[in-house]
Amino acid sequence: MKTNSLLTVLVLFFVCYIFSASKDPGNPPAGKTGAPGESTCAQTSCHNGGTFTGTVSIAGIPDTVAPNQTYTITLTQASNATRAGFQITCLNESNNACGTFTAGSGSSKTTSNSRQYVRQSSPKTLSGGTASWSFTWQAPATLTGNTNITFYFSSLAANGNGQKTGDNVLLGTQQTILYQEPAVGIEPNQNTRAQVALYPMPAKETLYLTMPYAQGTLSLYNMQGEHILTTPVTAHSQLPVGNLPRGMYIAQIKTEHTQTSRKIILE
Repeated sequence: MKTNSLLTVLVLFFVCYIFSASKDPGNPPAGKTGAPGESTCAQTSCHNGGTFTGTVSIAGIPDTVAPNQTYTITLTQASNATRAGFQITCLNESNNACGTFTAGSGSSKTTSNSRQYVRQSSPKTLSGGTASWSFTWQAPATLTGNTNITFYFSSLAANGNGQKTGDNVLLGTQQTILYQEPAVGIEPNQNTRAQVALYPMPAKETLYLTMPYAQGTLSLYNMQGEHILTTPVTAHSQLPVGNLPRGMYIAQIKTEHTQTSRKIILE
């Protein structure tokens, strides 16, 4: 009789332990990033009642990304909470999935409603007020129309008591742009693109621009897709480049009538 009673107690303890652990789960349900059409875990039926303060942010995505390039993203919660989880998705201007995620250590990937998500496979305890996860994202080969890309992410700030009460959600977004060569036919005629010139090549201290337009802008990107500078230009412009690191860049020239790109070399 005592053996049966002890066995019953152990079974109940184990069930309670599993039930408690499920309140602080890995692999949370998708669609909780706060992106358009989504909610978060901060609901009466889920995690609620917390007053933790802090931020959630991502690092590793430059202002401009290159087609098919893979980037390592580190998502970090910085707060006064005890435990943390996260979820992230990436959408284009039409709020459709954009790029390809690959999960890293402590995270998993899932798909829901044609959107990709990376989320914690197990929650983390904050150390020094922060908890981080790293994973990768590959930019798409191309985008139709607007090339804006937005990452939507949320992070659960939890008290670690194994319950859903006393927790709250931190939200964040970050935008980038996919660099793309202009499509054929974007210019008024086929000769104008050839009339946009950057010289000498390679350049050292000064880069000269000539074009058949009165004014526009020139944006410079390195080969990792990072935005270096944007400056106004006219039909005949001189650009000082002596203070820039030597190497290859992409110059994007935009006017009211056209957009074109050139590779330039600084040495």
